[in-house]
Amino acid sequence: MSNPAGWYPDPSNAPQTRYWDGDAWTSETRPFAPPEASPEGGKKPTKKKRGDGWIGFGIVIAGLGVVTAITAAFTTHVDAYGHSVQGGPTVFTFLVIILGIILAAIGFCIRLLAAVEKR
Repeated sequence: MSNPAGWYPDPSNAPQTRYWDGDAWTSETRPFAPPEASPEGGKKPTKKKRGDGWIGFGIVIAGLGVVTAITAAFTTHVDAYGHSVQGGPTVFTFLVIILGIILAAIGFCIRLLAAVEKR
């Protein structure tokens, strides 16, 4: 199988390229152009990887969930008789604690998936 038609280094070792038509070398030549250097002195520009923003978002959501759960667990409630009850076992308290745990889990998953995507 032959190389596709195109410009290749001249087989006569001259500092030029010669056109290969797919079957044979042609008489067409042009000066050899070395690859251009990048503007940063040969270093490739680094692209921001996907997922950077999501990692921070996941950490914020997880932190919000933890703070919500802890705040709900140590909140003072007033019972039916008007007495202060710390961390009273109200349904609302348990729901807020569960919501905080769910938020923390979602935030952790977002952060984990963003880190995997960043690779």
